[in-house]
Amino acid sequence: MVENIVVMFENIVLVIFFSYLFVATYLCSLSSGNRLSHKLLAAYLLVVVVDLSNIIFNDFYQAYPDLDMLRYNVSLFMGPALYLYVKTAIYNDFTLKLKHLLHTIPYVIACLVMIPNFFSVDNASKQLWYDNFTAVAELTFIHFMTSIQFGLYLVAIYKHIIRYRKVVVENYSDADRLNKRWLTQLIFLFTLIYFIGLGRMYFRFSIYQNYELERLVQLFMVISALLSICWILWQALHKPELFNGVSSTITVTDELATSKDNSSVSKTPTIETEKYDAIVLRLRNYMEHNKPFLDPYLSVDTLAERINLPSSELSITINRKIGQHFFDFVNLYRINLAAEMLIKNEQPSKTVLEILHEVGFNSKSSFNTAFKKHLLMTPSQYRKLHS
Repeated sequence: MVENIVVMFENIVLVIFFSYLFVATYLCSLSSGNRLSHKLLAAYLLVVVVDLSNIIFNDFYQAYPDLDMLRYNVSLFMGPALYLYVKTAIYNDFTLKLKHLLHTIPYVIACLVMIPNFFSVDNASKQLWYDNFTAVAELTFIHFMTSIQFGLYLVAIYKHIIRYRKVVVENYSDADRLNKRWLTQLIFLFTLIYFIGLGRMYFRFSIYQNYELERLVQLFMVISALLSICWILWQALHKPELFNGVSSTITVTDELATSKDNSSVSKTPTIETEKYDAIVLRLRNYMEHNKPFLDPYLSVDTLAERINLPSSELSITINRKIGQHFFDFVNLYRINLAAEMLIKNEQPSKTVLEILHEVGFNSKSSFNTAFKKHLLMTPSQYRKLHS
C-alpha cells in the first residue's frame, strides 16, 4: 500500500514539476498584459518547482547537503510571491520597491538558524540530521514558521480581495471589474493545499506520528497542486485578462467617512444633513435628465467631475445618505430604463440583447443578474408578465 502511494506520489510530482516549469517559462516570455503580474505568478510556480526538485534530483542533493538545505528553506518564498502576485492583479499601479525585500527576512532567519549545527559541521553530522529529521529542533522550527507565515499571507490576501470588491462597488459601474471569481477560486485552491499541508504536519511532528497517513495526506496535497496548475491553464485559455485593476490609492467609504469625522468636528449635524440632501437632489436630477448611466464604464470620479463635486463627497453621499453602493445605484437606473423598454409597444420589439447594450450593460450575464436583483425576476419573465 505504502509503496503504491510512494510511486503514485513521485509520478504526480514529476508531472507537477514540468507543468509548473513550463507555465512559469511561458509567463516570463509574455510581452503583453500585466508583465509584473505574470512574472510574480511565475516566481511562485518556480518556488514550488525548486521545493519539489529534491524528489526528482534526490541523488544530486544528497551529494550537496548545503544546497539541499537552502532548497528546503525556499518554501518561505511561497507566501510572499503569492501575496505580491495578488496585489499586482488587483492594483493597476502596484510596483515592486526596496521595502518589499522585507519579505525575504524569514528565509534569512531560517538560514541563520541552520548555521551552528548544520552549515558549520561535517557531512557525517549533517547526515545525522536527515536520519532524525522530525527530532531536529531547528527543522521543526522552520517547518512551523513556514506554515504560520503562509497562513498569515493568506489572511492578508483575502483582506485585499475583500477590499478590492468594496472599492469596485463604490467607485465603478461595470461588472467586468467586479469579476474576481477567477482569482478567488485560485486562492481557495491554494488555501486547500495549505490546510492539507497542516494535516501532513500533524502526522509528521505530533505525538500521533504515522508514516502511512503522512504519505497519503502528502499524495492529496500534490494532487491539489496538480489541480491548481490545470485550473491556471484552463482559465488562461478562456480569460487572458484576469482583472481590471484599480488604483491602490482609492479609499473605501468607511475610510473616507472616518477621515471626514476626524477633520470636520466643528460642523454641526444639521449643516451636514442639509449639505448632503442638496447633493442627493442635484445628483438625482442629473441622473434623470442627462442619463450618464448609459456609459457602461461610468465611474464615481467621472460622475463627480460632470456634476462638479469632489469624488469623496459623491461617494459618501451615495453610500451613506442614499444607502447604496455606486455599482447598485447606477445599475438601478439602468434596470428601470430597461424595464420601460421591455414593455414599450414598438414594431418590431427590441430584443433583450439590444436593450441591455442601450442602457449601459456590456454583458448579458451581468444584466440578468442585476435585473433579477432589483426586480426579482428575469427580463424575459418581466416582459411576459406585462405583455
